Amino acid sequence: MSKKLLQIDQILVPLDGSREAEGVLPFVRALAPKFSSRVFILGVGVGQRSRRVNRLLDEYINRIANELHSHGVKAEPVILYGNAADKILDFTAEKEADLVIMATHGRSGITRWWMGSVAEKVISEATAPVLLVRSKRSKTAQTSDKRAVIHKILAPLDGSDIGEVALPYAEAIAAKSTAAVNLLQVISPPGTVEANLLGGPDWSKFVKAMHDAGENYLKSVSERLNCREAKVTYEVLTGDPADKIVEYAAANGVSLIAMSTHGRTGIARWVLGSVADKVLHGARIPILLVRSPKMIVAKSIH
Repeated sequence: MSKKLLQIDQILVPLDGSREAEGVLPFVRALAPKFSSRVFILGVGVGQRSRRVNRLLDEYINRIANELHSHGVKAEPVILYGNAADKILDFTAEKEADLVIMATHGRSGITRWWMGSVAEKVISEATAPVLLVRSKRSKTAQTSDKRAVIHKILAPLDGSDIGEVALPYAEAIAAKSTAAVNLLQVISPPGTVEANLLGGPDWSKFVKAMHDAGENYLKSVSERLNCREAKVTYEVLTGDPADKIVEYAAANGVSLIAMSTHGRTGIARWVLGSVADKVLHGARIPILLVRSPKMIVAKSIH
């Protein structure tokens, strides 16, 4: 009996009124109907509700929600007041949202957020996974929707349990989109001191052992995935993890990178927080960042 796929029931989409922030909407139109998700379109106003800027924001958020309705998305407008990042985080926790979809940057919109700093805080503190879409002004809505078609998902892994937390999301999105899944592990070679100590032949044996262990691990992960309609492949590379992930995504036509934001030392010895940060800044495609519940609990205790 196959395991049940993860379900994305509630999606939160924060918008500030800028065209860049609206770059997420094609992905909302592409994903939400596949999961029959309820979508909250959130605007955060500043100061008195009666201010003209807040009335404009209210009209804007309602218009976006209505437009999404016409595309078969169950969208609801929500207006809150206060600090944008805090309100997004509070609403995410209150509604137990399954996913936040937001732009990485935006220029001044109606409410003049600095989307970069808001996204940064949401990534670091949200309990829900965050799908980050690089801001981009689209010439036409049609071009944007084509960009949102997910046909290949890259799932970088480091060999740790925490490093695997994005897998159920990659698996579910792949199954709903009939997208291929590429599992990737990057062996980060030890420094020159360790290499000199091991010497030539011993060093080669060590690298081969790491590579073989990585292949065995990825093979076992691929056999666990419930993507019967999707093609699952895996590969082990050697080098800087972040650089190799970005290079692999660009060279292989990847549409989405799904990865954990933190990981303990796995086979490849990553610190996934810093790797995810570098990938986010280096990749040109959307990135789904998922935090392990273990990391969230650990953070709340401290």
